[in-house]
Amino acid sequence: MTTEVSKKPSDLKTRVTTGVIGGAGLVLWIVYGGRFGVAILAAVISLFMLWEYGKMVFALSDAGVKRVAALVVAWIMHFIFFWIPGMQLGFFVALFLGCFAYFLFSAEKHRDHLEAHFREASYFFFGLIYLGYLPIYFVSLRETVNGIHWTMLSLLIVWAGDTGGYFAGRAYGKRKLYELISPKKTVEGAIGGLTLGLVVTIVYKLTFFNALRWDGVVLIPLVVGSVAAIGDLCESFLKRSFATKDSGSILPGHGGFLDRFDGVVFSLPVAYACMKIWG
Repeated sequence: MTTEVSKKPSDLKTRVTTGVIGGAGLVLWIVYGGRFGVAILAAVISLFMLWEYGKMVFALSDAGVKRVAALVVAWIMHFIFFWIPGMQLGFFVALFLGCFAYFLFSAEKHRDHLEAHFREASYFFFGLIYLGYLPIYFVSLRETVNGIHWTMLSLLIVWAGDTGGYFAGRAYGKRKLYELISPKKTVEGAIGGLTLGLVVTIVYKLTFFNALRWDGVVLIPLVVGSVAAIGDLCESFLKRSFATKDSGSILPGHGGFLDRFDGVVFSLPVAYACMKIWG
């Protein structure tokens, strides 16, 4: 959720153009791609985010190996979830043991940097949970009853939070939300984002999703929108910790995949839980 106080008009135009084109493509893929299409989408987003994450956190001589290993393991995780759904836990344990064995037996080449090597092992497993596993909830959400609506509503809430946060923060932002981690985000922007998320949910129910209960209409955007905002702050925490402005540059006006999907990925498990409660 972006709640920045200011941004150059040219940057805003680029950001809006990329957002509209990318958002439209994402919507069409979710609606018409089916379970397999959404599984591919989740895997692609996961791999791009992990690659950007790896470029930030891995700095030792085998940084490239660790980045590639993270991508391979994440791809296997997505493959197992889609094709062998009853075996996830066993394969996850096996993958964990195998990856830890690599870090153990490659420690010899880092004998002068053992602490840094172990720290990168922690980064590796954190990244797999955060950016490898959480995107799988795209598939879990899409394949439920009314899955298209739940997936779309989840995305719309996050996008509304981003848009409402930007404009409310620009017009009314005075009080910093969390200056240490994200100096440009404001309390007023965060409130504007949650408010627009609520409005979008009401419109979506009345237009497309009549089955959604009214208590869900009120609570879901507040819960999902808040968690998405926390996800955005978590990515800001990561970038600030590693002195990085953007995770990448592949998406004009937005930075990288991690910059664009941080709130989405963080909020997906919560959106799935909301579906279980109000679905």
